[in-house]
Amino acid sequence: MKIKESDFEFFKKLKIRSAIDLALLLPKKIENLNPSKNPKENEICTQKITIKSVSSRKNQLFGLGFCEEWQENISFVFFHPRAWHFGICKVGKELIFNAKLSHFNHTWQFNNPKILTSFEGFSPKYQILG
Repeated sequence: MKIKESDFEFFKKLKIRSAIDLALLLPKKIENLNPSKNPKENEICTQKITIKSVSSRKNQLFGLGFCEEWQENISFVFFHPRAWHFGICKVGKELIFNAKLSHFNHTWQFNNPKILTSFEGFSPKYQILG
């Protein structure tokens, strides 16, 4: 990659003195937290789920829900759940899940999903926080 003279002026305005400064300024990745239009196997999807049932066994929290957007029953599993997970996963509650989606036992399943408060669009993730 070649850098033009005009780029150096731009870097000075951003107070970039080295390649490390530039790397710290740019995000490592950008997460898409928009709702997924349809389920895609082995891809990270985001969707609102209405919980129909919840059960637990051996350090795992299992649940079944329904997704209005996809018109599908969706299962989910949390590995090593905390008391917080048990408190938030109640029957009838609507939650927004973001996780890798797999097809297991003829049902779509969210594996260890993140629970979001809203659909947040695109979210940059940086190498170093703070």
